[in-house]
Amino acid sequence: MTTQATTAQVREALNRTDIIALATLDEDGGSWTSPVQFQHDATLHLSFASQPDARHVRNIQRDPRVSAAIYSYPGPPGGNLGLQIKGTAKPSGAAPGMEPDGWQHFKISPDEAWIFDSRIDRQRHPVDLPRPSPRRRS
Repeated sequence: MTTQATTAQVREALNRTDIIALATLDEDGGSWTSPVQFQHDATLHLSFASQPDARHVRNIQRDPRVSAAIYSYPGPPGGNLGLQIKGTAKPSGAAPGMEPDGWQHFKISPDEAWIFDSRIDRQRHPVDLPRPSPRRRS
């Protein structure tokens, strides 16, 4: 699978739904999964907002490691399309994670991502993550 094909598939997977299954780690090491509405940017960073007292928010405040699964139902004609992402969630927004609307805003920076498209084959494929360009010194 070419990088160009993977890029098109990732874009399609992200644009087919606005809900991710977000997995966080509980204090005892167990997992907790929450459906959250998300937005994305061109570098595969995912953004979402949740109420500050939500269990997944408390989990992220203690341990920022997260994973996310993106899957739309029904899938595209002729197959299934899904995206899995592992990364770190950090507060974002004007204040440290708290917005005037009472929601806490987060951005997930991906460390690893995989795409599955059964229209092409029955294999997961790694996604080449865009790397931020180095900042220039003035």
